[in-house]
Amino acid sequence: MVAPLDESLSYAQKRTSSGVPHLLLGRGLDVETPALAELTAAAAALAIGAKRKALLPLATAAVEYALVRRGDSVLVSCYGTASAPVVYQLDRAVPLRRLLDTCAQSMLEMAGQELDPTARQIAVRVAERALATKITPDPEGLVVPMNQRGGELDTPGEHVPLAFGYEAAVYPSSSSAQGRSARADVHALLFEGHLWAFVRGRRLSLVRGPIMLAAHRMVVAVRTLIDSWDSARPTHVRLRAGGFQVAMRKSTHQLVTIELSSDGGGDLTATSLTIAEAALPILKLAGDLLRSLVSADRGQSRNLRVRALRQEVRALRREIRARRSADSFVNLDPDRLRIHHSGESEETAAPGRLPSLQFDERWRICLEGLDANSVFMCGDRLVIATQTHVVAVSRDDGKVLWARPGQASTTLMAGSVLIRLSADGEVEFCNVEDGEPYCSTQITPRIGGPPVGLMAGGDKMPPVAVVTEGSHRLVAIDVRTGEPRWRFASRSGGEFRMTKVGRVLLVTCGEEAIHALDIATGEDVWRFAERGCFQFKPLVSNETVIAASVRGRREGALFAIDLYSGQPRWQRELQGPPTSDPCAAANVALVSTAGEEAILSAHCLQTGRALWDTKDPGLGIGGAGLTFDDTWIVNAPFGQLSALDVHSGNIRWNTNLADALADEIPRRLEPVLRGGALFVPASSVHVVRPADGQKLSASLPCDLVPDLMRVDERGWVYIAEESGYLAAYAPKPMLTLVKGGAR
Repeated sequence: MVAPLDESLSYAQKRTSSGVPHLLLGRGLDVETPALAELTAAAAALAIGAKRKALLPLATAAVEYALVRRGDSVLVSCYGTASAPVVYQLDRAVPLRRLLDTCAQSMLEMAGQELDPTARQIAVRVAERALATKITPDPEGLVVPMNQRGGELDTPGEHVPLAFGYEAAVYPSSSSAQGRSARADVHALLFEGHLWAFVRGRRLSLVRGPIMLAAHRMVVAVRTLIDSWDSARPTHVRLRAGGFQVAMRKSTHQLVTIELSSDGGGDLTATSLTIAEAALPILKLAGDLLRSLVSADRGQSRNLRVRALRQEVRALRREIRARRSADSFVNLDPDRLRIHHSGESEETAAPGRLPSLQFDERWRICLEGLDANSVFMCGDRLVIATQTHVVAVSRDDGKVLWARPGQASTTLMAGSVLIRLSADGEVEFCNVEDGEPYCSTQITPRIGGPPVGLMAGGDKMPPVAVVTEGSHRLVAIDVRTGEPRWRFASRSGGEFRMTKVGRVLLVTCGEEAIHALDIATGEDVWRFAERGCFQFKPLVSNETVIAASVRGRREGALFAIDLYSGQPRWQRELQGPPTSDPCAAANVALVSTAGEEAILSAHCLQTGRALWDTKDPGLGIGGAGLTFDDTWIVNAPFGQLSALDVHSGNIRWNTNLADALADEIPRRLEPVLRGGALFVPASSVHVVRPADGQKLSASLPCDLVPDLMRVDERGWVYIAEESGYLAAYAPKPMLTLVKGGAR
């Protein structure tokens, strides 16, 4: 029974039973060892001075051994050779004579178990050669490591969010190792050193040992971060290298938090960094370490691992540079754009005294699948899109003027042109007179965000409809021919927000920049780039663009930019991140911010000087506002209508229109000023006097929730509820006393 067992012993089992693993690895590691014949030959080459370093990869696993001659000893290292190297053992000193004798004894033991006579003789000869090998003096003599230092050696100051410094000891390669071949040498990257980091003035010791592994893991994390740059989704990556750990989190606002930690050394956290601020210090560290390695050991310039890491660092820098090429630039010919600005006044004249109003329901229709956002008023008709039809009804009596079947994922109105976008990217342009399409085109279906569109051009410019396309593009389509005129691509793929003024189209999409496009050509006429995330719709007032930037969970900023040149006028830090689009009234810019308490703050439109701040009346939680002279009126989701003096921030009046707990909240809350009366959607529609908030009418006799409210020039109110109902209400005729009419 014993003989068959001996015959069935595998080569690996014979090798493991020897004393070689204990000599190479000690008792704490259970890692496969190299083949005995290769190990014995490598030890003999080191002993006679033919080699100074031997690399022995395993055939059964991505693991490699490195044997380095140091005097009469051999330094034994064992590590993984995958893309993320793992060190199992580093520089275990083993007497060279003992290694040769142990290998020879193991070969003799294996020869005694070998059944093949030829293989047995070969094993005996190898063992005899190892026993007879004499250890010659190290031809290189005493090798001294070259000390390298780089990065930040002293604290760079609190203004620097992230920086690294290091000290390293690199042993140069043997002159005999110089040759024309190039190979991968992971062991060369495992040089000893000390790595530290600075985060806004605080210093943390990260690694004492093979510091390149920590730098490599950080580069991998940077690659993940940059790969997610074009995505608006949050990203989180956490990687380790021994006792070192790096964690990176990118928020939806494209801001990065980095956590660096070391076993026994504590941790540091850098918050509210841009992707460039987070990535460039790490890439600089990796580049400096590679230069230090090559300057101390010129042979490492042919190391395939060094080349690959250097190419990765350069590629990541190029990607960041390509995105940073979207930095600010200004328009040198602003007058070319200014001539198309009509310069309409944004202020509303104060109305005279208004009588009390009463309304009657004139008609009501039911349309299954009605979308409140797809109800458009166009002249004498209302155009309504449902899941299966587009219907035009008379605004006077609700009679159907035309109906056209067909499904569309999105319906938009651009001027007097109805645009229907299908799920497969087909775009139809329909005439609102009869609903029939007069041209069509094909674009990439919209993904990653809601479809957005607006009508631009006209007058002295080609009429175009600007709609979202694909994951991160805008396309301008000529509404006369259906042919695309230009495309604009963002990098983030976020939600597009657009503002049109004359010939200028302002675009934000969650990036670190505001883009100003020429509507006629799609050309970037100027770009304003700053740290943070521009995700709110820009405001234009008096040829000044007001834009709000989110810089993290606790930071924000407000900017003023010249509309036609793109020159920055002023910048102000906010008490917290903005929560709504900026607004303007009477040369005052308003913005709501989040914090311990929601705040509405006011800034001078010309200088940016802070004027006042007060508790947010509801703008930051979805409320809608309207400017009336020097009053800012806000309709809040909880049913309160408030009017603030824009010069002082004082509440002029407020009115409760709904029960915040019991009443339903409309989908859209925008108030409408028509004929001196303010129409306000709440649980119902209310008509109030904007000067003092007094109700001019009881709530409309309507049992519908005003998910969408339209008011025409006659004062007729149209209410759409997403349950599928659309109703029209007209003011009742009233008798008015005319003074001086009696004789």
